[in-house]
Amino acid sequence: MSAGANTIAATRHQISSNNINDKMKKKIKLILLPGMGCCPVKESNFYGWLETKIRTDAHLRERFTLDLRDFPDPHLWYFFELLIILSFFDDDALKLIRARSIWLPFVRDALAADEHSILIGHSSGAVACARYAEKYKVKGICVCAGYDDDLGDATERASGYFDTPWDYRKIQENTQFRVCFAGARDHLVPIDVQRRFAKNLDAKCVEFPEGGHFFTPTFEELMREIEKALDETEDET
Repeated sequence: MSAGANTIAATRHQISSNNINDKMKKKIKLILLPGMGCCPVKESNFYGWLETKIRTDAHLRERFTLDLRDFPDPHLWYFFELLIILSFFDDDALKLIRARSIWLPFVRDALAADEHSILIGHSSGAVACARYAEKYKVKGICVCAGYDDDLGDATERASGYFDTPWDYRKIQENTQFRVCFAGARDHLVPIDVQRRFAKNLDAKCVEFPEGGHFFTPTFEELMREIEKALDETEDET
């Protein structure tokens, strides 16, 4: 093969490699923040179903990746909860038990969430999702059964998520879009709380009149709304 032919072949190979790299770069990273104690995460709620959905749907597989991992100390939280119930700790000691101080660094450092990532948070993970966006830029957040106060619950108060006032404006500045999913029949988070959270976030609220706490699949609306939000964001730029 001549030198010219070698140069052409090398150029074609480089172009092909660049095209592959471009496609990989265009994939959007989804990060799922589960509810507290949901472990193994892939066997909990709608999480494993979502992973399978993205893996088996050609269109979604081409556009997205999903980081779905167990979060730190999910089972230890049950021990903390028992101690709270038995009043082994007073309020000052409870301040040492911080889901907020453990989970947010985990999302930043281990999961490498950045301005190109979309966070999907469920239940207490939804709270963590919003608190993360309060501090760091992300592409968007999807909040499932979210809330912005401790719901009168000792374990929620101990989490650290509600120690400081919410900076909703900062969350809005740090995100290109926000979507909330709310179940009107949720027995853990009142629908009025979910609606208020969505309003404060200036988020689109997708409400399910017969929906609960999003414990079970399927959840087709999730990826549908994410794609809508992405398309609308791209149209604006």
